[in-house]
Amino acid sequence: MKKKLPEIMEDMRQALLGRKKDHSWSTSASDAYSATVDGIKGFSSDTLSKTAQRFNEALPYIERAGYDVTEIEVGLGLSPKVVPHLRLRELISDDEERALLFETREKKLVNTILSSLFRASSTRKNLKFNKFHFTDIELELSILPTVVLKFKPNDAHQPVPDIEEEVAEEPLALTAHEDGTSNTDG
Repeated sequence: MKKKLPEIMEDMRQALLGRKKDHSWSTSASDAYSATVDGIKGFSSDTLSKTAQRFNEALPYIERAGYDVTEIEVGLGLSPKVVPHLRLRELISDDEERALLFETREKKLVNTILSSLFRASSTRKNLKFNKFHFTDIELELSILPTVVLKFKPNDAHQPVPDIEEEVAEEPLALTAHEDGTSNTDG
């Protein structure tokens, strides 16, 4: 029986961590290539329709998780994909997250989507970019599902809280007066 790509990647990860002895990198690379090509061949328009149908089933859970869907892209090509764009409306509690994951444990795609959203929400809190703020999430539902966090530039009027707080805490060293003289503030 051929291994699926996630199993191959896990084997490679275990080998990198030193937990899988006698690992063959050339066999893993060959298996990964075969699994990817087989996956691409099998991801037909019928599969794309099924993915859209499963996403429709996931939509009420996504909304309960605090997200709104702002648009959906469908990518047609060698690796077709459905890409819903989501905007965080509200943060739900850890208890609510666990309850949703428990409720959807038998619905593999729904559970995977919710798990990804909760991980992304947690991750975005730790990502700080000067002059950019978190806006949206894209879910790329394809052979290799991906979550994309989107950050957009701050408006000229919108201060970045972390930077503004740091600047406000620093004492002003020099104050200029209208008469051209200056003094230092402590």
